[in-house]
Amino acid sequence: MAKLVTIIAVVILAVVGQHICRFILALNPFHHTYNHSPGPCQHVPGITTGSEDLALTSTGRVFVSSGPDDRHGKLFTMDLNSPDVEISQVSIQPESLRDNFVPVGISVYEDPASKEIRLFVVNFKSFEIETFRYDSSTNTAHHIKTIKHPLITSPNDIVATGPDSFYVTNMSFFSNLIFVAFSLLTFLPVSSVTYYNNGEARTVADGIKFANGINMSPDGQVIYVASPLERGIKVYHRRPDNSLEFKNDIMVYSAVDNVNVDPTSGSLWIGAHPSFWQAVGSKSPGSQVLQVKHAESSNPVVTSIYANNGKELSGSSAAVYHNGHLLIGTVSNKMLYCKVNIPI
Repeated sequence: MAKLVTIIAVVILAVVGQHICRFILALNPFHHTYNHSPGPCQHVPGITTGSEDLALTSTGRVFVSSGPDDRHGKLFTMDLNSPDVEISQVSIQPESLRDNFVPVGISVYEDPASKEIRLFVVNFKSFEIETFRYDSSTNTAHHIKTIKHPLITSPNDIVATGPDSFYVTNMSFFSNLIFVAFSLLTFLPVSSVTYYNNGEARTVADGIKFANGINMSPDGQVIYVASPLERGIKVYHRRPDNSLEFKNDIMVYSAVDNVNVDPTSGSLWIGAHPSFWQAVGSKSPGSQVLQVKHAESSNPVVTSIYANNGKELSGSSAAVYHNGHLLIGTVSNKMLYCKVNIPI
C-alpha cells in the first residue's frame, strides 16, 4: 500500500512539475531583448493609450483600434502612402456607441464590386462584434449592427470573409473574465475559433491554449491563429464549407499577439511580446515584430524585424507593412512608425 501511495505521489509531482516547467517556458521571465530596428523610427503623434490591433487595406490605408486603457474607445486611420506620419481619429456614428466601446481586434472587408469598406471590431467591453460602414469622404464609421451569439463567448480578434461573415477567436468557452483568466493561467486548451455567417455560427477549431490574433491568406485558403502561450502560429486549411483543417504549427518562440498578412506577398507580420511575463507584469515590457515568409508552406522563414527592451516601445501587439513603411501598435502605449531600409 505504501509503495502504491509513493508511486501515485511521484506521478502527481511529475505532472505538476511538468506543468510548472511549461508555464515558466511560456512566460519566458528571464528573456533579455536585444534592440534592433529596420531603419529610423519615430512615435506617431496622437496615440498614447494603445493601438491594440491594426488592419491594412489593399491600398495602404491602416485602421487602428484604441481603447483598452480608455473608457471611450476610439478608431484611427492612417495612409501609409503619405510621406507624412499623420494619423486621424475616425468619427464613430452614433457617438453614443463610444460610451460602451472598447475596441481590440479589428478587420477590414473591401467589397470587390462596390469598393465599400466595412469594419469588423471586437468590443472587449461587451464581448460582442460591432460592424461599421466606413465613409472616406468624411472619415466616419457608421454603425451597422451589433453581433452576438452563444458561440462568441470571449472574442479577442476577428478576420472578415464577407459583408456579414467572419472568423473570430474565443479566448475561452467562459464569458466571465475571471474564469477566462483562470483558464489561461492554467493552460487549459479551451480556446476556439468560431465561424459566423449571417446569424448562424459554428465552432471550426478548438483545443487551443489561448487563441489570440487571427488572419487569412490573400487567396482565402489558409487561416492563421496566434497562440501566445504556445509561442507560435497555428495554420489551418480553409475548406469550401468554411470549416478548418489543422495543418501545422509555426514556432516563433515569442508570445505572438496579432497577425497581419501582406496582401501582395502573403507574408505574416506579427506583433509579439518577447517575454509574456514582462507583458503582464511590467510597466515597460519589451516589444518585437516578426515577419514570416512562406507561412503556408512546410518551410516558413521567421525573421525578427524589430525588437526593443521597452524603452522606445512597450508591449507591441500588432504590426503592418506597406511599401517600405512599418507601423507597430501596442496594447496600451504609444505607436511606432519605422522606415524600412533592409531587404524584405
